Amino acid sequence: MSIAELEQTTALRIILHLYKENKASRTDLRKNIEASTAAIYNALPKLRNLGLIEETKEEAFPFTVEVTLTEKGKKVASHLFEVEKILAK
Repeated sequence: MSIAELEQTTALRIILHLYKENKASRTDLRKNIEASTAAIYNALPKLRNLGLIEETKEEAFPFTVEVTLTEKGKKVASHLFEVEKILAK
């Protein structure tokens, strides 16, 4: 796996959103990230396969899927956050 997997803009937005919020449901991601639902749902498996996120499904109704960063994902996100701060200057 390489950084090419993260070139998809939505993947980077998801990582940064999770870094700032600690966790999010798929619904939260759809509401808070400027991207299509399809783009978000295409990015999630890539991020999971890279070991950057974990998804857990609630056992009871409403069966929410919660997305969080793994330790590896937090490391990547912290670097991306620093890049974002540099670019904002």
